[in-house]
Amino acid sequence: MRIKKYSSKSMKEALLQIKADLGEDAVILKTTQLPRPLFGMGSGDTIEVTAAIDDDVLPLRPKPITLSRKSEAYERPKPLTTRTPVITAAPWMIGREKSASASPIRDTVVIPAIGSQDVVRMNELKDEIRELREIVKSALLKTEPAQEMSPENRWDCLCKKMIDAEVAPSTARDLIAAIRMKYEVADALVDETFLNAVQEYFPTAGPIGYEKNTRRIVAFVGPTGAGKTTTIAKLVAHSVLKGKRKVSIITADTYRIAAIDQMKSFADIVNVELQVVFSPSEVPEALAACANDDIVFVDTAGRSQKNKEHMDELEQFLGQLAPHEVHLVVSATTKDSDLKDIVTRYHALGADRLLFTKLDETNKLGNILNIVNTSRMPVSFFTTGQSVPDDIELVKAPRFIQRLLEGSL
Repeated sequence: MRIKKYSSKSMKEALLQIKADLGEDAVILKTTQLPRPLFGMGSGDTIEVTAAIDDDVLPLRPKPITLSRKSEAYERPKPLTTRTPVITAAPWMIGREKSASASPIRDTVVIPAIGSQDVVRMNELKDEIRELREIVKSALLKTEPAQEMSPENRWDCLCKKMIDAEVAPSTARDLIAAIRMKYEVADALVDETFLNAVQEYFPTAGPIGYEKNTRRIVAFVGPTGAGKTTTIAKLVAHSVLKGKRKVSIITADTYRIAAIDQMKSFADIVNVELQVVFSPSEVPEALAACANDDIVFVDTAGRSQKNKEHMDELEQFLGQLAPHEVHLVVSATTKDSDLKDIVTRYHALGADRLLFTKLDETNKLGNILNIVNTSRMPVSFFTTGQSVPDDIELVKAPRFIQRLLEGSL
């Protein structure tokens, strides 16, 4: 059996390709509507059709059987009751058997050898192909008029894609309505306008702030296992290797086994100073040791937002630290209800930016849009893997929305 896929602008065009390539006996196995390109780029194909042709069920071409020119008579055809090949007289011989002996045959006679079960199966296949053709013809009549989507349908399609990505339905509808009300959009620019306009409703924090001759303290907080330490390592490496900044690290993550050794090994690799603090009272001394640095990255221990004692201790630590930026690090795989609880509690401690990790571990990013829409906290960075210093990117709203709609990195 030969199976091939065909991409075309319409079902009619695909059928023409299949007929020319595989013949009229080809069978349609699957029809898929291709997603419309967000920026109108690409081949323009809107439908993908999978077709097949079974070489074994093609119209049988009887194998010629040549009878000797000396033959003077032929047996009458036997009933086709088994799959055993039988010799059957050609149609044009019917009614002429009696005169065969009087007039020897001068031409070669072609006699097909076909079993009765083969004939039945061929008839069944022809019926199936006929039914499939009717189904395809019916689908063609339904889909072809809708190839050119109206602006109304395009907005509806965007809304559906957001809901499919697990954006809250109310959030998706409100966002579409707000953009449509504010912008007059030409028919062909719906997708592009949406991507550009959405940044007003998805705030971003931009890169880590820096002013010459001014030390900037940047703290990272969040629940356990979110990836704070690895994220800090990536940002430190970028600041040192690409930004040419003078950097130090302060770590208060003294609860995890070997956490300090891990951070010390990294600090040695990139040649930066590391200060370790075990209590909020040690923070002033650690900051004094970093007085001449451009940026001080502060790693804190993971804290559950439900543990009041640990959250109170973190609040005291941040009070002594007085950071310029507090990035709340959370996993993109965290469900909506937990995200809301985490953001609410950490925001009360002074977290003013969101940083999402592990985008490579999920296909649905609607929870990010939901929490940003609810909290109005700007997003700073995304991480997409464990590689240091790679797998981290500055968040840009249009790129995030495109990733949200496409469900990929």
